[in-house]
Amino acid sequence: MAVKTTSQLDLLDTFVARGQNEFTFHDAHQALGASVSATANTLRRLGEKGLVDKLVRGHYAIRPLGSLGTSAATEDLGLAVGTAFDGYLHRIAYASALSELGLLSHPVRIVYVACTKQVRFTKVSRRPLRAIIEQPKTIHLEAEQLGKTRRSSLERALFEAAMRVDLVGGVERLTEALAAGASDANPARIKRLSKAFGARGLAAERRLASLATALDLPLALNPQVGKRQPVIRLDPRDCDVVWTDGKYRVAWNRSMDELRAIVNN
Repeated sequence: MAVKTTSQLDLLDTFVARGQNEFTFHDAHQALGASVSATANTLRRLGEKGLVDKLVRGHYAIRPLGSLGTSAATEDLGLAVGTAFDGYLHRIAYASALSELGLLSHPVRIVYVACTKQVRFTKVSRRPLRAIIEQPKTIHLEAEQLGKTRRSSLERALFEAAMRVDLVGGVERLTEALAAGASDANPARIKRLSKAFGARGLAAERRLASLATALDLPLALNPQVGKRQPVIRLDPRDCDVVWTDGKYRVAWNRSMDELRAIVNN
């Protein structure tokens, strides 16, 4: 027998009264005292009405008042990721971290999460998931606690964007984020990250230093790069070379005018 609408609303009231803004299928099954199929129908109808959001299989979130019809992840990505990755060492990272920090002008639909193990699910709150495997020793370096989850700090987000340009949408997005966050970033923290990641870290620091110096951004990085150091690309995926920064030995695949236009936009 279908559960009545009043029971549907009572279910949410029960969780809210407990201070829960997320719950599992088991929680709902116990609270309703109904069959498994009736519980599933109730949760499906609550989702259709915009009252709950399915995060991952068996996990749900109550949507904030005034946000009906929108995903809970839009309101609180930390809630969705924290629930989905409960029990995993993880961090909201790359383009998702830049977006959450307010460094990008356009929203990022894909959810980027660094994690120490593979996960079986491919979506978080109906948004595509990109999980990037990372070593336990670095997963929480310069990461901020956000409830049940963690997110890259400003410095970590800029650093990892320079290390994996492909995971933030290219050089243009890296430039946009750096222009927005350079004045608040702590160079010493970026330097510590650079040392922790070895050669890959130094390459990321060189890219940030090259962009900041050439585009007159207020981020005082000065990695020591010898003349015998191999030239690296601003975007490792792009073989085009428009200009080469001799000081930091970085080959740019975009002109300074193109990237300066992003900074001045």
